[in-house]
Amino acid sequence: MKTIILSLLLQYMQIQHERLGFSGILLVAKHDKVLYQQTIGMASVELNVPISIDNKFRIASVTKSFTAWLIVQAAKEGKLRLTDSLSSYIPNRWPKITIEELLTHTSGIPHNEGITDYWTIKSRLPLTKEQALAEILQMKLLEKGTHYSSPGYFLLACILEKVYKNSYENILRSKLPLKSTGVYNMQTIFPSMTTGYHMMGDSLITAPYRDASLMKGSGDVYTTAKDLLLWNNTCNDYTYGWTKEGDAYYHGGGSFGCSAINVVYPKDSISIILLSNVSAMPVNEMWHDIEKIIFNRPFEMPQINTPIKIADPAKFAGRYETLQIINVNEKLYAKLGSNPAFEIFASGPLEFFGKKVNIRLIFEQDSTGRITGLKAEGNGRTLQFNKSEK
Repeated sequence: MKTIILSLLLQYMQIQHERLGFSGILLVAKHDKVLYQQTIGMASVELNVPISIDNKFRIASVTKSFTAWLIVQAAKEGKLRLTDSLSSYIPNRWPKITIEELLTHTSGIPHNEGITDYWTIKSRLPLTKEQALAEILQMKLLEKGTHYSSPGYFLLACILEKVYKNSYENILRSKLPLKSTGVYNMQTIFPSMTTGYHMMGDSLITAPYRDASLMKGSGDVYTTAKDLLLWNNTCNDYTYGWTKEGDAYYHGGGSFGCSAINVVYPKDSISIILLSNVSAMPVNEMWHDIEKIIFNRPFEMPQINTPIKIADPAKFAGRYETLQIINVNEKLYAKLGSNPAFEIFASGPLEFFGKKVNIRLIFEQDSTGRITGLKAEGNGRTLQFNKSEK
């Protein structure tokens, strides 16, 4: 890899560390040859332990790529058929749902929110497999179509356990030569596991608690960057459990205390792996930036904004539909819905940014200078908010 590309990657990751608080690993490889790897941030802030290349990370929904591959292997071994009904393996109220529909998110089974009180109660409980299965099987089906569903992959993991008469973790380890990969739970201490963190406004806090018992086969795998690279060079079937974009196949994932994306370019035998122990990092956006750098495409380096002082911050305060701008002692804070407020800083007369929150706010005013609304830009999206009248 050319020196200029290596230099750009180093600069880019340092900027994202300073801008967003990114903590983790970037690994770029061709086949099994590592072209670039960088660790940045802390595996444990409390103990002042930096990230190392051998650290383990939870990878959330990247787990689904493993589960899909294991299902296909089971089909090749004659243990199941993709056209088999879910009811052939797990008694349920949905006799027409097939294994392939679970793989492709077309079964109509909802995502986690379809489970009653999921975020407020159920996601925090250490449920048994039977209890978790009961919660999933009582959900109400959505209309036919594509509906991303982690519970659907939980059911696939249960099918694997039934046909192999073994645990999902043991199946995973027996089928793949990944020594530092396994299934995460909140009751076990895992050597070399990174501590999970979460951005609360501009501050880093310990990630909120979320139990893994409802994430079997859909979001409970941990691994290392090295093991993911080995997996990428083992997997040669991207039919299920991956999303295609251009020449790339990828799957991302995120949960409390982790953000991850695994990308493969089969034609070029290139892998891009991003693992972080901080929630809600924009890994998809970062992947696209890194892709431009390594394939020498037009690219604009992110900027670290320097705040400026404005004369009248109070004029921006108010309610903008579901977004509030709050003035506290001449400092401005943004608060969207029930999310925590975070401080915003002026970069121009009408432009503001979040230091650790990846957002840019552009206020709009009429001919009299009265603020009438704003545009919020972040993570590749632009949202319009009109200022509400008092």
